[in-house]
Amino acid sequence: MGIDVDASLSPELLRQVTYLGTVLSSFPQAEAAVGALLGVPVGRKLIERTTERIGAERVADRDADVDCHELRTLVVIAAGPVGVTPPVVGAVMADGGRFQRTGKNADNTSHWGEYKAGLCLTLAEQTGETPLGEDPHPDVPDFLLSPECVRTLTTEISRKAADVPETTDTDPAADPADTSGEAVSGLREPPVLSPQVTAREVVATTRNAGAFAAMLSARAWENGLFQSARKAFVGDGSSWIWTIWSTYFKAWEFVPILDVIHAVTHVYAAAMAGRTQADGWPIYEQWITWIWHSQVERVIAAVRERASELGEPTDDDGPTSVRGIVWTTLGYLENQQSRMDYASYRRQGLPITSSHMESAVKELNHRIKGSEKFWSESGGESVLQLKADELSTSQPLASFWSSRPKTRTGLRSRCRKPTPA
Repeated sequence: MGIDVDASLSPELLRQVTYLGTVLSSFPQAEAAVGALLGVPVGRKLIERTTERIGAERVADRDADVDCHELRTLVVIAAGPVGVTPPVVGAVMADGGRFQRTGKNADNTSHWGEYKAGLCLTLAEQTGETPLGEDPHPDVPDFLLSPECVRTLTTEISRKAADVPETTDTDPAADPADTSGEAVSGLREPPVLSPQVTAREVVATTRNAGAFAAMLSARAWENGLFQSARKAFVGDGSSWIWTIWSTYFKAWEFVPILDVIHAVTHVYAAAMAGRTQADGWPIYEQWITWIWHSQVERVIAAVRERASELGEPTDDDGPTSVRGIVWTTLGYLENQQSRMDYASYRRQGLPITSSHMESAVKELNHRIKGSEKFWSESGGESVLQLKADELSTSQPLASFWSSRPKTRTGLRSRCRKPTPA
């Protein structure tokens, strides 16, 4: 059973300790902060047990919400949650992050594993001189036509794909080899790639994609996104993301959108493969212009012609060979073409980037990821849930703490299946 954290900490101190154990990057930092700010000597292990215990209660609450949602009928889901005004424009996004477990993976080769994360966004309606239905940004933005900026974007995406870990626990952003994040933050101009976000809800779990999908769907419904007049589901090219869309969101008319920056990096790589900067850059400019104007079929035809010139990859060709890059890009574009109608998405006031999701993953990583951080199955899930709560606009922890004294003797009951009328 372990130590009952409520027996040793007052309710207010319990809340403060949990908060510091959640928002700071490590439990040792939380221990120092508790001593310096609260003037109370609370040991690191107690802070860790306290935070994980409270996180486990929040996990149980979340799971109960998912159980309730899975019992809802299609009629109830279509009607939407009572008392919630649906946003006119909404979006759901999904991605994955990395963290280390105390135990190794199935192959016994690494402690690293993946967590899933998602966003449920309320977006501002399109304003300004361009009326809805017209493209507010018909021209390719300058940063996508800048060699330096495009190289920076490509580097960032490549690092993410390779999952280069942070080198320090004290400052996860301090990897001296990674200077792309700060630069890219100024490149993805929100008015060009996404409407303004007015509210966000964060979902995160160390569980598998199926469990995550149920959580994301439940949270999106609770926030009225299923009833939004215009709604998008944005992600990169990962197949598990689009399986979630097709299973949980397609039927409710969420528009599937491939993050345009991922498209840019593939097109840039194929244009430059085997070519000098002078020869490859004009080709990239033409291809990204076609991408921006939803003429993806023209890019596919050009890449296919280039692939035919090079011939199919041989056993000696790796993924970074010229043939490997071009053929990979061809397959990527063919698979993602239906999710690349960017001119139409802009006319609808929908986002064409998942940068908001990537920013949220970085915030989650600040707490969960590090070369010296190792999580048990329950501990990682608990702290990840608390961090997701802390990042959410609705601040679920506020209502949790206010209701907790009433439910302290037992977690709230599961939902019962609705009785037919």
